[in-house]
Amino acid sequence: MIAEPFPEGCRGAPRVARLSGRYGFALTVDVEEWYHTCLVPSYVRPEGRPALANELDRLLPELLDMLARSGRSATFFVLGEVAERLPRRVREIAAAGHEVASHGNHHLRASDRSPAEFARDVARAKAILEDLTGAPVEGYRAPEWSLRGLGNCRLPMVAAAGYRYDSSLATYPFAGRPGNPLLAAHLSWPGGSLLEFPPLSFAGPLRLPAGSWTGRLAPAVWLTAAARAHRERGGLPVFVVHPWELSGAPTPGRLTGLARFIHETGRLGFRPRFADLLASLPWTSIRHAAGLAAELDDSIGDVGDVAGVALASGMAG
Repeated sequence: MIAEPFPEGCRGAPRVARLSGRYGFALTVDVEEWYHTCLVPSYVRPEGRPALANELDRLLPELLDMLARSGRSATFFVLGEVAERLPRRVREIAAAGHEVASHGNHHLRASDRSPAEFARDVARAKAILEDLTGAPVEGYRAPEWSLRGLGNCRLPMVAAAGYRYDSSLATYPFAGRPGNPLLAAHLSWPGGSLLEFPPLSFAGPLRLPAGSWTGRLAPAVWLTAAARAHRERGGLPVFVVHPWELSGAPTPGRLTGLARFIHETGRLGFRPRFADLLASLPWTSIRHAAGLAAELDDSIGDVGDVAGVALASGMAG
């Protein structure tokens, strides 16, 4: 399926099967600071990072309170380096009944790391989070969707590290690939497998993300409609938000160029729209929305190649 040889320890692109089922609506939070943007390498590499203001210690309790008041729960994809700095906040997330999942140890693009470095990163993040919460960490999301496509040899390493599902394969331009599954899927290699729950996008040829700056500019009714349409087509709608998007205050540091555009567009007016979105649908964690139990694996449909899955999935919103 891809022309280049796989590095040692990597396996080829997976076989892909649609998952059938009636799923809920999954809310996910990428737990990272405002400066964890791969567009500014000096900010995401801890060894060279300048002194920068941190906001998560304030924003996480505010978000937990917002979710509690709305009666909603979520999956929190937590960076390992954040968990080491703010262990109390991670325990509070788990104690409030939310799912704790992994965003890797550092917010570095998967493709910028050797397979061995990537394998160490995902394993370390999982160990840190499990030690803090005392519970298995089943989900993983790559920083900046940087697994990109099904042919990335690092994808089976996520399964090998002990994760049960991934939520990294977007169909957006630039962030993902059009051949990625549009709906929930089962990925399998010889000796390993993962469930894949892709992030929600709007329907249409551009498949714009329902999160990020395009989602922040959209009215809550548009986001709700996209989630409902995705679910009606048999998918699991996975909405994505970051705590810094809900700060309601100017960014406490300098971003320029594309990083500033992606970070700031629509952000200051997003908090009330997000509150409307919370009220509009019964959002919950990926684990709960997917019904992640033994019987879920029995719902795997016919196994086919990537193109077959994309055709079967259709243009899900």
